[in-house]
Amino acid sequence: MKKILFALLAIVVVIVIGVAALLTLVDPNQFKPLIAEQVKKNTGRELVIEGDIQWRFFPTIGFDIGQTAFRNPTGFAEPNLVQFDSAALSVSVMPLFSQQLEIGNVSLQGGHVFIQTLPNGTSNLDGIGKQADTAEPKNATEPAAAESTATESQPAGDKKPWTLTLQGIEIVDASATVRDDQKGTQMAISALNFSLSRFAPGEWTSATFDVTGKNNGLSFSANGETELLIAKGLDSAQVKALSLNASAQDAKNKIESVNVSVDHFQLGEWASITFSAKGQVPDLAFDATGQTRLQLDQAMNTLSLEGLSLNTDLKGKVLPRPEMALKVAADAQYVMDKQQATLSQVAVNLDELAVTGNASFKAADIPVIRFDLTSDKIDVDAFLGQATAEAKATPVADKSAGNAPAKPVADKNKEPDLSALKTLDVAGKVKVGQFKAGNAKLSDVAMDVQIKRGVLRLNAFDAKLYQGTIHATAQIDANPALPTYLVNKSIKGVQVQPLLKDVAKTDVLAGQGDITVNARGKGLSEMRLRENIAGSIAIHFADGAIYGVNIPEMIREARATLKGKKAEYVKEEKKTDFSAMKATFTLGNGIASTNDLAIESPLLRIAGNGDTNLVSEAIDFTINTSVVATTKGQGGKDVDHVADLTVPIDVKGNWTQPSFSLNVAKLLKQNNELEKKAKKEVERGLEKLLGDKAKDEDIKNAADKLLKGLFN
Repeated sequence: MKKILFALLAIVVVIVIGVAALLTLVDPNQFKPLIAEQVKKNTGRELVIEGDIQWRFFPTIGFDIGQTAFRNPTGFAEPNLVQFDSAALSVSVMPLFSQQLEIGNVSLQGGHVFIQTLPNGTSNLDGIGKQADTAEPKNATEPAAAESTATESQPAGDKKPWTLTLQGIEIVDASATVRDDQKGTQMAISALNFSLSRFAPGEWTSATFDVTGKNNGLSFSANGETELLIAKGLDSAQVKALSLNASAQDAKNKIESVNVSVDHFQLGEWASITFSAKGQVPDLAFDATGQTRLQLDQAMNTLSLEGLSLNTDLKGKVLPRPEMALKVAADAQYVMDKQQATLSQVAVNLDELAVTGNASFKAADIPVIRFDLTSDKIDVDAFLGQATAEAKATPVADKSAGNAPAKPVADKNKEPDLSALKTLDVAGKVKVGQFKAGNAKLSDVAMDVQIKRGVLRLNAFDAKLYQGTIHATAQIDANPALPTYLVNKSIKGVQVQPLLKDVAKTDVLAGQGDITVNARGKGLSEMRLRENIAGSIAIHFADGAIYGVNIPEMIREARATLKGKKAEYVKEEKKTDFSAMKATFTLGNGIASTNDLAIESPLLRIAGNGDTNLVSEAIDFTINTSVVATTKGQGGKDVDHVADLTVPIDVKGNWTQPSFSLNVAKLLKQNNELEKKAKKEVERGLEKLLGDKAKDEDIKNAADKLLKGLFN
């Protein structure tokens, strides 16, 4: 027994003496040149170890190394690619004999990484390892032979697998700079701290980190913690109790907080995630919370979200209202190799605006977007606050308006920016049960729209409105210097008066209307739309009335004028009934003109022609009205005496204030022509009846009195 103790004591003494001799006789710092030479050989860069290298023997074998730098080539903004103040690493020796790699605490203090891309595209990462790559390759058959020998000497099934344990990792006060002079961007991490507790495959370990930095003008900070499990076979991993908190700010934006938590994540399994974000961007403040279930498949190719729910409170000037609430619910999937995302069972609520449907997005040089959306009701006016604004509006003029600064006048020649049409590939359908915009009310709206290669196509727009229907197609081409457009619209059976009341705040016309529009043009600014539009508008109204003018009353006035009398005044509504009204307007050179305006009623026949200036909105029409019945006309007044009379009416003014007046000059000229014609007919009849006696002055005077009685 004593011999054994003496033997053990002798071994200990030898080890102690060996360690002492190693410390005394072998200075690890003498290996600095050798290490630097090997680094130079294998990377082409210089490694400078300014601090001391020190051995560590208890409780594990290892070393500490002082200040060290891995140099950049010349021409870069900082001398070092990588540098650190100190580092430490230790390994337990005895477990190595049992194929167990037990690493002690790995520590890195004051590490810094600097990566730069110069304006010419050269990076300080270029060329690393080039010397190693050019080294003479070994005989390709040697590794195979060695492997074969190893296999023969020790079958793979007899090998004991290595196990790895790590007491911990500690990174303290690290930093990094990534600078791209080509793009003019720079990201700088000013402080990074990371710690990992004891790590061993098959065991849970905990990790924490915090980081602060700046990306261009955006300052950010983040911190988090989690628990991590690496499988014993190193072929899978799990994360649980993940918590991440972040904030960011620049001159215009302030993200006060972003919080994400994950309960348990594993490939192929569903993980529950909650998140929140609060902050401000220009003229908009948001406070959002949400949750979802997430799954990443085993191939790490398909990411799925189930039951995504997002609730956001919005405040700001950019909104149509001071405060709004946004709610989003959906399922989503993203396939990485196809770079395609799909959204299903989408439900978006922005206050009272609700939309449901499906959509997809495929990343490409020109993103591909597809959608199919429906909504029970969309009230654009209420959504934009226009109805409220109109209700609060007062007709009383503001006496202080004269002192108020003038509002900027919109440039009527400014074209809209349609550049986005060239960057999208969009196609989709929208259906809306009840739709209101510009106070116009539509129902059963169905729209099919497409955007591709800079061309917007409205393949179909169908809806019901005011007891009628509308069908339209349109196209806008943004590729020419001035965009071009085509519009084809067909409206059938629409009640015109309620439509005009709602949209134009006027009731000048009533009836059931059919309208066909075929138009084209170049330029979408307000002025170019008016100046360059070309095409035609055909209208056909039935069983209606024109308000603001009473043509039968004007006929009675014309009769009185011809007799040199004043028309008897009877209070009547200023309107003219008709059974049909037709017209075809030709559009071109800023003018809409017609020569086939026709209005029919049991009493009247009205024909007209003229034009309106689309730029100045001036009106210049002439309407000729004839009485075609000998009965009590509109208003119950007798018009038999003027049954053969055509009454000319001038329509002047503008679109908002048209004026109607008798053309007295034409009327009197017509009366004189009728009187002359009647006189000749009477004279011819008298000659046939009385012969030469018809030239008698008394007979002529009697005939003249008779004619004057007829025309007065």
